[in-house]
Amino acid sequence: MVTGIILAGGKSKRMGENKALMRLGNNTLIGHVIHRVRPITNELLLITNSPDEYTHLGIRMHSDIVQNAGALGGIHTGLTHASHDTVLCVGCDSPFIVPDLLSYLVSALGEYDAVMPYTCRNPNEYLGVNQKDQRQTIRQTLCAAYSKNCLAAIEGMFNKSDLRVHALAEHAKVLTIAPEIWQTYDSKGLSFLNINSPEDFEKAKEIYSKLCK
Repeated sequence: MVTGIILAGGKSKRMGENKALMRLGNNTLIGHVIHRVRPITNELLLITNSPDEYTHLGIRMHSDIVQNAGALGGIHTGLTHASHDTVLCVGCDSPFIVPDLLSYLVSALGEYDAVMPYTCRNPNEYLGVNQKDQRQTIRQTLCAAYSKNCLAAIEGMFNKSDLRVHALAEHAKVLTIAPEIWQTYDSKGLSFLNINSPEDFEKAKEIYSKLCK
């Protein structure tokens, strides 16, 4: 039994409008996420501080319990309200997320507190965006499986004013999934592409058109 949580708490400053509701092909960005996550979850929650913008989706919504805590606050809220112990956490701006990869993350959770794929490059490289330190190891915290056991660790981080989601691995038992494993399910790392800027969105349209051929 799995709860899926979608985080839609960003302010979309670089995009200039609510990116979650931008249309990519036949659906909005968040619509694509819902379409891919819903079949492998038993419950779907939307974490947002702007619920009026999403009432048309018909999904149960919750606002952040701890305000101004970024993505970590969204994960905390989702874990708190989830009906099930196993939770999949994704962002609202990852339209190409691969359901088979999410299913694998759930299957790998076991006795771990969280399971996170990691990349060794900038995920947006696939969108043609250049960025320094592309060889840096990056935990994909918004394409990950979490257990409710993470709640105590996250609350401890709040008490220390540590809002770094990646730092959860310092406080909880986190399994990281290497590229050679996750590429079995998502060979190009499309699950990790998030759309943050107009340039990202234009590249996403190119990818979408190729996937639809």
